[in-house]
Amino acid sequence: MLKASFYISLATIFSLTFAGATRAAKSEGEATARQGVVRCGGNNFLRLSNTEIHFTSYFLRNFDSTEPIIIDRMRFFDATGAILLDSAVSGLPRAQNGILLGGSDNTLNPNETARFDSDDILPFLSPLNRPIQLEIEWSSNKAALTLDVSLAEISRERIQTGTNPDTFTIGAERGRSIRECRSIILK
Repeated sequence: MLKASFYISLATIFSLTFAGATRAAKSEGEATARQGVVRCGGNNFLRLSNTEIHFTSYFLRNFDSTEPIIIDRMRFFDATGAILLDSAVSGLPRAQNGILLGGSDNTLNPNETARFDSDDILPFLSPLNRPIQLEIEWSSNKAALTLDVSLAEISRERIQTGTNPDTFTIGAERGRSIRECRSIILK
């Protein structure tokens, strides 16, 4: 009987401890910050005698329903660490979905999502210079839900049109891999 009482008491203590932690996490909500840095992987190259394109789509999401997030800087690095693009020098590239981000507009408003495709921004890389990394520095005037960034590495058929090697159409998708990016600094 004493042994059973001990186990019941122990189970009660553990369940209260875990229940308290669960309640605390739910009441505190998601991670918030006023600034941060996110890092992503990716690729951008041609293969199979230029008949297949491998590129990366980056999705930036502001899940906060009240606070805008400012994209302060985007930098792409090749595999050797060399900078391929720095928005502090060239300006923010234009997002795929129109006027949400790019040029002089670097604000991702509440609940907005923007997409950037590496093949629209970067040159096709040699095996020596790939894979790539993207670093995004962001900030907000008040604490906001942290910037959410994910990526999709996509391979598609690339069909030559005419004799000019720069004229082509993109064909059927051949593969896709989706991953989350990593916040490395939050303040």
